Amino acid sequence: MKTATLTALKAIYESDPARNHNEREVLLKLLGLDLVTATKKPADRVLSFSDAAERLNRTTRTVHLMARRGVLRKAWMPGCQRACGVLASDFDKFLEGMVFDPASVGAGVNRE
Repeated sequence: MKTATLTALKAIYESDPARNHNEREVLLKLLGLDLVTATKKPADRVLSFSDAAERLNRTTRTVHLMARRGVLRKAWMPGCQRACGVLASDFDKFLEGMVFDPASVGAGVNRE
């Protein structure tokens, strides 16, 4: 359904006196109009390839190769044939995975 249709249905359900508050919430969730979950999830940002490369201290070619291997997802603009960057959420997850954990380096090795 189109957004305008869903918004109109939401307004109808909210003003329906035959429905109580709980029934309205259930109907809105079934239609995918739950405002609580919609406000919790912010829109994902797009980092340009040059910004991602700068944050990694690498070249843009490295970022493109990481996207080709599936480490990062490319972000595409509608109607464009070239990607405009990488998703910031994927980039942040990648950086979290790069954190150095000294406890895991010497695991199982007895150094005396």
